[in-house]
Amino acid sequence: MNDDKSKDAEEKVQELYSQALDHYELYEYDKALDLLLEAEMSDQNNIDILRGIAQIYLMLKGFKETINYCEKTLKINPEDDVTLIVYGSAYLQQGDFETAKEYFQKAEKINPESFDVNFNLGVLHMNLRKFQKALDFFHKAESIDSNDVFTKFSIAETYEDLDKIDDAIKYYSKVLELSSDAYPIIMRLAELHYDRKEYEKSLEYQKEFLKIFPDDHLIINNIGYTYLKMGELEKALEFIKKSIEINSEFADAWNSLGEYYEIKEDYKKALEHYQKAHSLDKENPEHKEAIERIRKKLKKK
Repeated sequence: MNDDKSKDAEEKVQELYSQALDHYELYEYDKALDLLLEAEMSDQNNIDILRGIAQIYLMLKGFKETINYCEKTLKINPEDDVTLIVYGSAYLQQGDFETAKEYFQKAEKINPESFDVNFNLGVLHMNLRKFQKALDFFHKAESIDSNDVFTKFSIAETYEDLDKIDDAIKYYSKVLELSSDAYPIIMRLAELHYDRKEYEKSLEYQKEFLKIFPDDHLIINNIGYTYLKMGELEKALEFIKKSIEINSEFADAWNSLGEYYEIKEDYKKALEHYQKAHSLDKENPEHKEAIERIRKKLKKK
């Protein structure tokens, strides 16, 4: 009879754990936590449950509870590398990098080939601004799981921090290969190519972004401004005007229109549009500088 009760209790715990996982996958952390806490009441020494509770508290930024449940788990198994990572992450998110490092390194000694260990050590060293060391850990994580989008994104960001823009572009492109609708990456690639004066390539990415958000006045103006930089003035005018049609309060588009007329040497119209930009955004020094520049040109005429 006691064996039957024990079996029923074990099955109930497993069912609660399974349901909690389902909610966790749906980002329903509160529901998952309630189920795990209920399961804990029946089995207080179940490492999977205790670790799961710690992980959810971490997601909910309940750091005190995270640490408490990590300690419970490590009392049962001091070499549980997953729990050590959760423990370190609680300190990392609170800005205590040295304590985070201590726990991550403990996990690394236990399981040096763990993806999570290497990825988190990469994140830690990014926060410590030790970018080359971060890169080494991210690359090791990539060698363990070559399809993880966040790793490739982190590598790209780290290359940017190291001012290795070619490598950053390469890895941002890899992110897009794995996640073609990652629109922030599309915009970042557009910006990087623009900064390098690779305007044609920048336009390719800007137009990809526009396919996703066809009425985005900011990207439409950016396309127009890129055409200005390329000397394709009529194409530039078309996009800049369209941006203003969508949002007539967008100061940057009026500034772009002012620059269009300045290039055309129609300084009166340029001044008019720069003044409009300034009236909409008085905090932007570029608009004021443009007005002063045009006034000087008008005086010389």
